[in-house]
Amino acid sequence: MRITVVVPTYNSMKYIDPCLDSVLAQTYEDMDVIVYDNESTDETYEYLKDRKSDGEDFELVSIPNLEPNGYREAMDHVFEHSESDYVTFISSDDYVDKDYISKYMQIIDNTKVDIKCIQSGIIWVTEEGETVSEKIHNYSSMDEFKNLCLEESPVNNPTVVYHNSIWPILSECREAHFNNNLPDIGVGDYDMWCGLADRGVLVHSIPGHLGYFYRWHSDQCTWKVQENATNYDQMIKDYWRNKWE
Repeated sequence: MRITVVVPTYNSMKYIDPCLDSVLAQTYEDMDVIVYDNESTDETYEYLKDRKSDGEDFELVSIPNLEPNGYREAMDHVFEHSESDYVTFISSDDYVDKDYISKYMQIIDNTKVDIKCIQSGIIWVTEEGETVSEKIHNYSSMDEFKNLCLEESPVNNPTVVYHNSIWPILSECREAHFNNNLPDIGVGDYDMWCGLADRGVLVHSIPGHLGYFYRWHSDQCTWKVQENATNYDQMIKDYWRNKWE
């Protein structure tokens, strides 16, 4: 099984080296790496061009920055062009263990169900890389997943691995998100998980972590979304509670 690993970047100079180094060091061999730069205004893109010119094995794509605090553009492009069986995204300020992809693909290969989406636990670390906590979502049915959706987002978004065939359903969820006048400022993933569940697609959960390290810092996209006075999470919860109940 082939997998494409996507690294979305925007003004990522502070953390791009440990992130990209960890991706390129993966022990899984049947893998493509694509770095998407969202019109960085610092030296990120030129730096990545230099690394690529030195012979490092990744593709570098520059795309317009249309969605603040998200990687909608990279998701659209990779699903429209990738021929891999699976796709996953690793944020440019995070990093992963060298066996992260290998463990994932082994689990998928050994699972006797049709997996369109699967997530694992996540390890939260400080800006300096010191472990703070772990976040693992446990559920065993669609009903449990939907109930969790009405409390908070039950998915560690950066850890999700998608089968390539899910793209039409993801596109449908995204279109519905806009048509329902829900905010498009980096919280669309929460609504997307609810939309998938509404269409009968479960994000399967691995009851443990495989080595994804989520760096928590003040310049992070999650913090930037939370700076807004509007409670967008509550808007999404209210929408799906009204629809499902």
